[in-house]
Amino acid sequence: MATNKFKKQKNSPHIGEMLSERIKKRRISKAAVSRVLQRAPETVHRFTKRPSLQTEILWQLCTVMKHNFFADLAAQLPPDFTTNAPDSTLPLQERIAVLEEENRVLKTKVETLMAVVGKG
Repeated sequence: MATNKFKKQKNSPHIGEMLSERIKKRRISKAAVSRVLQRAPETVHRFTKRPSLQTEILWQLCTVMKHNFFADLAAQLPPDFTTNAPDSTLPLQERIAVLEEENRVLKTKVETLMAVVGKG
């Protein structure tokens, strides 16, 4: 019997609850969201009750609410999952490497200076 290398996600995040929490946190009305989306207020209310939404709808909600729900979802995935997204920490990692090298050079200079002063 062949083994399945894929695992089924049992408890995926409830997108409607995420949307509802964000609306409450930002203290905006569902009616305001519905006006910008050009949808009936009842439609936005139904979005908050649904466990999943189409990507296009979620994209529109991200744009309207200026909130990245996709990043919220991604943050709930295990850290060993792969992505094609660029690594936003790369410039910081490069800066850390430069500072570590500078620190190493300065430590060497301080040790040299201490040796010269100590011998004087």
